[in-house]
Amino acid sequence: MMVSFNVNFMKKLSKYSIALFILCCGSAIAQTTSDTNNILKDAEKKLVAKVEGESIFLDEILEMAKQLPREYQKLSLDTVFPSLLARAIDARLVRNAGIKKGFSDNPEVKKRIEEIKGQIISEVFLRTTINSQITEEALQQLYTETKSEMAGEEEVKARHILLNDETKANQLIKSLKDGADFSETASKHSTGPSASSGGDLGWFTKGQMVPEFSEAAFKLKPGQIVDKPVKTQFGWHIILVEDRKSAAPPSFDNARGQLASKLSQSLLATLLEDLRENAKIERFDINVKSTKK
Repeated sequence: MMVSFNVNFMKKLSKYSIALFILCCGSAIAQTTSDTNNILKDAEKKLVAKVEGESIFLDEILEMAKQLPREYQKLSLDTVFPSLLARAIDARLVRNAGIKKGFSDNPEVKKRIEEIKGQIISEVFLRTTINSQITEEALQQLYTETKSEMAGEEEVKARHILLNDETKANQLIKSLKDGADFSETASKHSTGPSASSGGDLGWFTKGQMVPEFSEAAFKLKPGQIVDKPVKTQFGWHIILVEDRKSAAPPSFDNARGQLASKLSQSLLATLLEDLRENAKIERFDINVKSTKK
């Protein structure tokens, strides 16, 4: 009985062998590190091996290093280089053996080459087309248009007095409106954990407090106290808002990555919409009936 050969198994085995080599020999190799910048210079011209006359250059090894699991990408190039080079050489040997056996004309090979070719064409086309439109001017314009949207949530700085009795809460509100000190009143009467700090809650956004409390607090201007106590699951609250602020939007330089990503998505959506509009597309339902776009 013929056993099916699993390519994915071989890929896993290859990764395992690399990892095993690094674990066994890495510490010794890592001691022979050299000037990394000097090594990486002109990588596409640095010959690292020849297999049956075919050259392997350093830039290929560097690309392989980028595909390693995250934990191995932290290792020095000196550590991973021998195992990656061995893997590149083995890949050439296996490929050459397949070519000699006539596998270049194998139907599965041809099919998969066409699939990969299509993927590469699509990737390069999209990257080239979209990147050419992500100019400094385009990013600056998007920043101007969306700067206000990138600002952080509004925050308030407040104090509160938590009570179990609504009647007492109303009495204290009257006292505070008449001039009683809020901090002293909170320290004396509040049942909440902030009593020791005069009811100080610091800065918070709407989502950081229970809805009833946030709704009341964000209606107040700095210096205002609620006219009546606010009921929540914790009891009755008397709220004083001391200040309000909105977080400033990030600078253009800090927002550059976010802007580029947003612009890329927008350009991609526009490109796909144009391609769909200018193409003849037929969609077929499960009963193989043609339904035109």
